[in-house]
Amino acid sequence: MFESQYAKCEYIAKDNVVFHVWKKEAHFDDYRNPVMASLEMLREHQGSIFIVDARNGFEDVKEDVEWGFSYFLPQLKKTECSIWGFILPKLSHIEGEIDLWSKEIEKNFRVIRAESYQEVLAQC
Repeated sequence: MFESQYAKCEYIAKDNVVFHVWKKEAHFDDYRNPVMASLEMLREHQGSIFIVDARNGFEDVKEDVEWGFSYFLPQLKKTECSIWGFILPKLSHIEGEIDLWSKEIEKNFRVIRAESYQEVLAQC
């Protein structure tokens, strides 16, 4: 498990899920350290589902988006993860950010958007 003031990441064995919860806005190392922790868990648990609770989500800075697209997503692809779930309300204040990420993620992963953890699992 990883926890900081910005995010909490844990592996939930019964569901084979790496669960990443954003607590508040984070950028640069405060953003990348939790993401790297989730990536390590996804490497340890090949083929697990990645669920991101983005209800406390935020707009990423340009440098973090570039890092995510050029480093994180290619590394995530190597984990055999095939499903990325987003937990969000029906309408979110970060729709543009979610659309940006979803378009890139959908190139290699199935994306599920739901309002709760259980709803994501139900669609897997």
